[in-house]
Amino acid sequence: MKTIEYILNLSGQPLLFGLALGLFIITTLWLFLLYRRPAFASLKKNWVLPEEVPGVSVILCVRNEYESLTTLLPALLEQKYPKFQIVVVNKNSEDDTEVLLASLEHFHKNLTVRNITANRKFGDDSLMALGLGLRAAEHPYVVFFRPDFLPATDRWLEGLVKTGIHRKSEIAIGYLMLNQNRLRVRYHFQEQQLHQMALSDLGMPYAYTGVNVLFPKKYFTENKNFKTATTAYNRCEQAIVAHTLLHAEDAERKAAACTYPQSTLISTRRIPVSEYRFSHVQSLRTLVSTKGWPYFLQIPEKLLIAAFYGIIILSFVNTFPWNHLWHWVFPAGLVLLRWIAVWSHHIGYRIHLGDKNLFYTAPLWDIFAPFSYFRYLILLLFKKIWSN
Repeated sequence: MKTIEYILNLSGQPLLFGLALGLFIITTLWLFLLYRRPAFASLKKNWVLPEEVPGVSVILCVRNEYESLTTLLPALLEQKYPKFQIVVVNKNSEDDTEVLLASLEHFHKNLTVRNITANRKFGDDSLMALGLGLRAAEHPYVVFFRPDFLPATDRWLEGLVKTGIHRKSEIAIGYLMLNQNRLRVRYHFQEQQLHQMALSDLGMPYAYTGVNVLFPKKYFTENKNFKTATTAYNRCEQAIVAHTLLHAEDAERKAAACTYPQSTLISTRRIPVSEYRFSHVQSLRTLVSTKGWPYFLQIPEKLLIAAFYGIIILSFVNTFPWNHLWHWVFPAGLVLLRWIAVWSHHIGYRIHLGDKNLFYTAPLWDIFAPFSYFRYLILLLFKKIWSN
């Protein structure tokens, strides 16, 4: 113990300050290199779609969503994209959903409705309903949608297709915004999506969520190696997109992050924290079953961030009562620079993804994010042990 104490007090903390500086440089470079595209990518506002564009089918599975559909379907049907189809699979709804869909289908040629009348309980991601929607899709590209989201603009589809064409990728990953939820839920969900988008741009794509992802239908319908066991945790959309990512091979780039703010989907529902926690753990279990190992590259990132703040706290404690000005100015300066880097990225996320109000308290989340990440990993481990 005396040896450790001597090292920590060596020459007025040069060891701790050196470690803090090294960790600051590593974590900041990691931040700028990994997340540069979602934060600082060029929007290319004047870039227009070519005359020949691929057709897109939007697949939406619903059950007792009459109120949501009265707002959602007009927003989808009024998209300013030349060739698209809306496929709605009604999973034995008991409200007026079927009546609404029948009336709208009569007036909109690009609306296709499929009704499942089997008397059974459906989960959020019924594989049968999604499969029925894929078979009804007329166009080569598909996007899964959820009834509790709305497109940010009437150019949502255009932004996804632009990304695929401009980045020479057949798969475009859009952003989901939980704007009506608690800050810790919003920060955590944003963090998971940003990592998914960043790794996709680095050639290591994985599917954290299957919603708002444009992908070719052929990689699912023509490939017979889909493992239904990957849908065991009721995350069928995620499992299907993960299967597509594994088998995509025709394009120059497997997947690309969409940084056009008009292609963001906005949540219309406040998700309880307990429900979000359960959903996230199920997503992690699906990631494991679909070989989504790039997700776990967050482990070294979070360890380095936790080590940085830990060394900073130790520096403050070990130099108290701060007889010299630089005893607190140096570590405080590193923290301020780290927070400026975090703030600058969140300004970019606001511009490119449209996610507002997360800028102000982003540094606080930067401190607690490692604890949140490892907490979920521990929950995943317990679930895996319990299931075995």
